Amino acid sequence: MSWLRAIDWIWHVRGTLALPARPASFHALEPVFEERGTTLERGLDTLVFHKDNPDSQDKLASFEHGTLQFVETDAGPTLRYDLTSHPLLWCFIAPAPFAALAYAAQPMRIPGYVFAGIFAALYLAGRVIEQRNAHKLFRAHLLGTDTAEAVPA
Repeated sequence: MSWLRAIDWIWHVRGTLALPARPASFHALEPVFEERGTTLERGLDTLVFHKDNPDSQDKLASFEHGTLQFVETDAGPTLRYDLTSHPLLWCFIAPAPFAALAYAAQPMRIPGYVFAGIFAALYLAGRVIEQRNAHKLFRAHLLGTDTAEAVPA
């Protein structure tokens, strides 16, 4: 299914975080995942999380699944993350039916385009904001700072 990989950027947030040294474990990130409905699977270099109906206060509430890995790159130790967000997927898809309604029904033209525009804006803003927030959260817990910008994969 290579076509799926070609479009999964729509609902996946991927990035990397350069680390000064490879952490021995994911211990520093564990407070991030101490939320109701979150389960973890830990490996030596990999942490996989799953969220079931997360609370809105959960800083990673937009992501139902995710994989975090410590990897060695040419630049040194790196955290690589791949997070899955169905809310991003639905915000990406939502403009289509509203635009179709606006096209098909003259009385619904303006409301249809308005709602299509709202969901398109939600997707674009959410895509940028959620990636930056996840990166800043991981950076704050692993490096003790939240001043870096997101580095797309």
